[in-house]
Amino acid sequence: MRPTIIIACRVMRELLETMLAKDMPRVYMDILLHNTPKKLAAALQAEIDAVAESSNIVIGYGLCGNGLVGVNARSHTLIIPRTHDCVAIFLGSHQRYVQRFFANPNTYYLTRGWLEANDDPLSDYRDYGRDYDQDTADYLVDMKYRHYRRLCMIGFSQLELDECRPMSQKVAEFCASRWGMSYEEILGSTALLEGLLHMAENIDLDNSEFVVIPSGGEISAEMFHRPGEAPPATAERRG
Repeated sequence: MRPTIIIACRVMRELLETMLAKDMPRVYMDILLHNTPKKLAAALQAEIDAVAESSNIVIGYGLCGNGLVGVNARSHTLIIPRTHDCVAIFLGSHQRYVQRFFANPNTYYLTRGWLEANDDPLSDYRDYGRDYDQDTADYLVDMKYRHYRRLCMIGFSQLELDECRPMSQKVAEFCASRWGMSYEEILGSTALLEGLLHMAENIDLDNSEFVVIPSGGEISAEMFHRPGEAPPATAERRG
């Protein structure tokens, strides 16, 4: 039986660590790589290339703005959630993501991982303020976030939501005052991650929730498209 290896975004680390055996090899990649898809593809390819033994490699990413396109499996088999956005992974299914997308479009999502990595609108504004003059900082943050209407914090227990609230509320207050965003908190689900890990042990090519790339295969955006469903714009992120 081929070994299983995990390569995932660091934003998923806390969740995955509750699910993985201690001896399961894993690599967590820089959260901010999703901001530059070409760098994400190159970094992911380097991690895959570094795996010497032919393995089943679980990829803890969605398509992420085409950031996975062009990555080659080499001698391995890659197993990836069939979703355009990693938010679906935190919600537990692509179906739940689609339901929320149509019920509450233009929602920007937060998790503990994103907050702790300072990957949120308030942190971006502070970074722009350090790097540019005030007018430029205002322009950049407005261009990136002004179309969002709702801010949603995903937690995996009420305790986690309570612990993160001091951070999430600061972001919510900033977004409400600047763009009039409403704020909500919801519970996520580990169902999709659990299914992903199960697939690595029992690969089912008929399971439409996952993309399986065989040895020598290459990831394409078309693999993530579902019949009757238009792909979202690649520039759209987190809702």
